[in-house]
Amino acid sequence: MESITLTPEERKDLICTMKRERKPSRRLRMHIVLLATDSHRPTRIARVLYCSRTTVYTIVERFMAEGQAAFDDQKRRGPRSLLDEPAKERIERLVEEDLPAHHGWLRSRWSCKLLVMELFNQRALVVSRETVRRVLHKLDFRWRRPRPVPPEKSSKEQQHRKRARLEDVLCMVKKAGSFFQDETKLEMNPKVGFCWMRKGKQRLLPTPGTNQKVWISGALNFKTGRFHWVTGERKNDELFMKLLDQLRRTYRCHKQLRLAVDNDASHTSKRVEEYVNSSQQRVHLHPLPAWSPQSNPVEPIWWSLHEAVSRNHNCQQLSELLEFAEGYLEERQPFHPKLGADYEQLERSPP
Repeated sequence: MESITLTPEERKDLICTMKRERKPSRRLRMHIVLLATDSHRPTRIARVLYCSRTTVYTIVERFMAEGQAAFDDQKRRGPRSLLDEPAKERIERLVEEDLPAHHGWLRSRWSCKLLVMELFNQRALVVSRETVRRVLHKLDFRWRRPRPVPPEKSSKEQQHRKRARLEDVLCMVKKAGSFFQDETKLEMNPKVGFCWMRKGKQRLLPTPGTNQKVWISGALNFKTGRFHWVTGERKNDELFMKLLDQLRRTYRCHKQLRLAVDNDASHTSKRVEEYVNSSQQRVHLHPLPAWSPQSNPVEPIWWSLHEAVSRNHNCQQLSELLEFAEGYLEERQPFHPKLGADYEQLERSPP
């Protein structure tokens, strides 16, 4: 075996690189070269690193010929891939841009088998579905669930309406007595969430025979972070007016109460309009933009509540679950509300 000579600086740099290297195969090759520079015989190196003498000879020869490139993996030997670059571009175009229905297939999504049949119909090539699966992985495609998105509100009138509502809410939060309101529900049928369990043993989650639910209507004081809520069996205007009564009793020091609410029917009914008109201009409702849950700071509170309480819960009674949720909300007081990205984008963009 040829001897390898490294300068002290090169040896020090190689040791540092080997310590930071995460790939085991590259780290092994660096270790072999370092031991070879110390004049260790191939038999001893193979015994210490638990590899073959052939590997030691091969790495030393590659390092003498290629230098640092000897640490990289060599290209795998074997037959040439059946799918060349034009075929890969064709598969990529089918998956990203086209739907199966556009090519006459009564399917809503592409599968490996369907891609094979489409390539055969186009007289491109004949391959197996596993070959297509490997190519999709090499092209950074993954079999995952898509994310539902609301319809685009691209008209100028809708954009102007959304901007006007956001500007109205921005003016509202600068004044005292400003609240954000929203509702959520708790169910005896628990939401399923991730948890630790033994490998091969799936944890059992008991469910009730008859599902029961309770609605929570909450209002977040944007200045103080104090969260107020009421409960009810149904999500309707009575629950909303019950929350308004509680806010009026709690904040008697404020002459006006301003609430940013969504476009739910329980906030825009005739009974609510009559209630607001009879309050002698003490209650003001500010509508939030449609299809914009990110514009309501109460949404993260509901998300944290469901993550901490309603997912995988083992409560036997609805009252027990409600007490659990109210205790969590009271423990988290006061909250630290922040306006969403819609408001930041509104402040940055020109009028």
